[in-house]
Amino acid sequence: MPTKLVVLLCAFLLLCSCASKAPKQVGKPGDLYVEGVNLMKDKKYDKAIEKFSSIRENYPFDPMALIATVKLGDAYFAKKEYVLASGVYEDFFKSHPEDENIPYVLSRLGECYDKTSLSIDRDQTYILRSIERLTYLKNRYPASIHTKESEPRLAKMIQKLADRELYVGEFYYRTDQYNASIKRLEYMLKKYPNAAGTDKALYYLSQASKELGYREKSDNYLERLKNEYPKSIYARAVIRERKQFKLVKAEVPVPSFEDRKKRDIELVPLQVAKAETPKEEKDKGLSFFDEKKPIDIVSDSMEGFDKEKYVIFKGSVIAKQEDLFIFADVIEAYMSEDTNEIEKAYAKGNVKIVKQDRTATSDEAVFDNSKREITLKKNVVVISGQDRLTGELVTYFVNEDRVVVEGEKNKKARITVQPR
Repeated sequence: MPTKLVVLLCAFLLLCSCASKAPKQVGKPGDLYVEGVNLMKDKKYDKAIEKFSSIRENYPFDPMALIATVKLGDAYFAKKEYVLASGVYEDFFKSHPEDENIPYVLSRLGECYDKTSLSIDRDQTYILRSIERLTYLKNRYPASIHTKESEPRLAKMIQKLADRELYVGEFYYRTDQYNASIKRLEYMLKKYPNAAGTDKALYYLSQASKELGYREKSDNYLERLKNEYPKSIYARAVIRERKQFKLVKAEVPVPSFEDRKKRDIELVPLQVAKAETPKEEKDKGLSFFDEKKPIDIVSDSMEGFDKEKYVIFKGSVIAKQEDLFIFADVIEAYMSEDTNEIEKAYAKGNVKIVKQDRTATSDEAVFDNSKREITLKKNVVVISGQDRLTGELVTYFVNEDRVVVEGEKNKKARITVQPR
């Protein structure tokens, strides 16, 4: 029976071969844990992760496996891999909801979701997850030290959601979607009644209601703003007085020959005389500002210094006075001690002034209400219909109804007036 002998011999050899292979040695759970902790101290997080993972995989029922799981999450967290860390912590929380390490794990989860959260103009899923875990921690373990340590983070997350609502409401207002703005901002006030930025929300609610013709509603929000936030920059500098930039019209008179020579202005053509200009056309001139009227200012951010009576608007600043618009990167305003109205304002960066068919651009503009002067500086271009004026410094003397135009040292100023 040679065939049977061959089969038996092969089976025997196979058994001997399997028996000769020793099981892979991974070390004892306790030793692996200590090694992992020491590796973390040395900031060798990848090797530490290997040690803690080895305990979980090879000794899943050993008591040390639970502690190693938490440490595995800590190793990912220390490595700033917050998504992986949150995954480990979540698995631990769902698998062992009554473990003594749960308060710590919940605190870490809140921190992981906080660190992976996006800016307020993007999706806030991680913020909601952070709030969910930290709220559970607060309600389930009120006496835990981790609860106390997490309270500032929870407040920060809730504030971020309020900021999100304010951001969206302000966006709707700026894009003339006033109903949507009111809906979003009213939700913010109801959902987050104690959030920072409530004064700003009340301001935009008042303005949006006014734009829709809801005068009583607008006044109610304005009154609430004054009463609840009397020191708010929105109440003091923008709403309460609303006496902004009292600028009056200032036309450019046709200069005499002596004036042109003195100021080095080229006038083309010279045949146009001021007396020959019809009144309705003369009033247009190269002027911008009408009688005294309030101005509204909108910007990405606003900061006020009450003691110094100083307000600064930054980012996509738009100042509106009836059909007059002033655009700039920054507007700095200095308030009067007595009247709380703006005495002087500086517009800087990409300054553009638009009123009907009149446009002026410059690098800077200064509005001096006390001196009754308006000064445009650097790369000034003023266009009114077909008329055009250029220079490095253009000053309107409001009370005198006079304009002075200056050029650079080696560059002439120029004014072109087309005959009508």
